[in-house]
Amino acid sequence: MVRINHLCRAGRTGVSWRRRIAAAGAAGALAAAMVAAAAGPAAAGGPPVLAFTPSPFDYGPVTPGQTATETFTLANTGGSASGMTTIALSGSAEFTITAQRCPGVGLGPGMTCTVTVQFAPSTGGTVTATLTATSKKTSATDSLTGTGAVRLDWTDSGAGTINQVTLPSTTVHTLVSGQNVPTGLAADSSHIYWTNAFAGTVNEANLDGTGVTTLVTGQATPGGVAVNSSHIFWANHSAGTIREANLDGTGVTTLVTGQNLPAGVKVDSSHIFWANQGAGTIMEANLDGTGVTTLVSGQMGPFGVAVDSSHLYWTNQGNGTVAEASLDGTGVTTLVSGQNGPAGVAVSP
Repeated sequence: MVRINHLCRAGRTGVSWRRRIAAAGAAGALAAAMVAAAAGPAAAGGPPVLAFTPSPFDYGPVTPGQTATETFTLANTGGSASGMTTIALSGSAEFTITAQRCPGVGLGPGMTCTVTVQFAPSTGGTVTATLTATSKKTSATDSLTGTGAVRLDWTDSGAGTINQVTLPSTTVHTLVSGQNVPTGLAADSSHIYWTNAFAGTVNEANLDGTGVTTLVTGQATPGGVAVNSSHIFWANHSAGTIREANLDGTGVTTLVTGQNLPAGVKVDSSHIFWANQGAGTIMEANLDGTGVTTLVSGQMGPFGVAVDSSHLYWTNQGNGTVAEASLDGTGVTTLVSGQNGPAGVAVSP
């Protein structure tokens, strides 16, 4: 009996030992599963995956001389660390990295960092750049686009207003109202200038339309107006003359005579340009009034004139259009049609 009981006790002890081993194995497996779950994708050992947001990105129109910034987030959504990562920007020099908070050692799974890029256009037109994050294991790219906006101002003689759009936007803003048949228009880095034909005045205001000031009075139906660093230029429509004065309105001088209803006037570093409304021509002369030349003919009541480094622009009141040509008068093109008596026109440098 004693032997049997000993065997029985021995048997129960063996069963208990095996159950403990099984329980310990199950607990270990459960713990391992919990660790793997807590570790997430990293424990799975998948490759790193880098991506920028927002991507791609368009800064939209920005006026030259102004800036726009955007902060981009770089995220690693993969299952392992990216390793040493380099952030770079290629393409137009008008894009620059202004802040960068991404560690050189790279990003672990689920980690993010930020890069701030500024767009500062110097001229009009659309440019692009590429933002990149590169490591030995992976890379990410982001395509960036920005447009240097062109400010376009004009006078509305019928409404008595000075108006503005920032291209490529077509939203019209009224800067100045209550004028007496405003006609010619010019602009520099800080002011706009225009003539009031019926009031016989030459006027100026800040670019936002504030600070309206009369500079010159007593003119014979002044039409176009232009300005450079030292002088104001304008056309006396009914007198057929092109005149100039100092920026304070003193020293009025007649430069060109005998014109057929001269209207819009513009100057660059070496020439004066104007429209002869009665003759349908676009004209030029040296800044001292010599060398008068016909550049474009056959226009329909040309009025306002503008110039940049490569083109002339003018309005045709007779057919409601805005047109352009090369500086030598070739390549005449209609840019805008369907207008109601367009007058002054200006273009950003």
